[in-house]
Amino acid sequence: MLFLESSGFRPTAFLPLWRMNSPPTKIIHKCIKNDRKAQSELYQHCFAYLLAICFRYKRNREDAVALLNEGFLKVLLNLKDYDEERDFFSWIATIMVNSAIDDFRKNKNYQQQTDFKEADEDFEEIELGKGLASVMDELSLNDVKELIFKLPENERLVFSLYEFEGYKHHEIAEKLNCSERSSKRYLASAKEILKGKLISMSNLKRVV
Repeated sequence: MLFLESSGFRPTAFLPLWRMNSPPTKIIHKCIKNDRKAQSELYQHCFAYLLAICFRYKRNREDAVALLNEGFLKVLLNLKDYDEERDFFSWIATIMVNSAIDDFRKNKNYQQQTDFKEADEDFEEIELGKGLASVMDELSLNDVKELIFKLPENERLVFSLYEFEGYKHHEIAEKLNCSERSSKRYLASAKEILKGKLISMSNLKRVV
């Protein structure tokens, strides 16, 4: 079970609750032909869905929209390769997540790091107990997002890819050019940090 789901919190809460319909095929075909009106219609159609994804990786709306626009440009450039048998929103979500990873790599702080360090120490899988799960249950969506954004960058990226996007460790390792063990270690570290923050919140509630 995923770390967040162990508390009853669903990662899908970061996405619009309503089910979106794929855009009409004719709109996609017009976009491929560089029809500006069709491209604008597609942008508006996908905006809420893509923005929800971007908010997993960016704290404020300005940065999230900037990431969205960069990712949407890649969507337009790759529309000619879209397989209409595939779910459209799953396809653009993959492009958007890859854009978020590319943006992370371009980040100055990331470039100054020594990339994802290989993990050589032992670590354990971390899950929430019933007490901390109840604390998580009482948090708002914004509270959960703030907790995640307080994670160190590497931990936050691995945590988001694993918990929200559903990537396996070998897939994360391939995308981030690190070992599977490193991916597992950063995920465990992220969970440990989050668990510590929840313990602090739980203790504070007892005092109050």
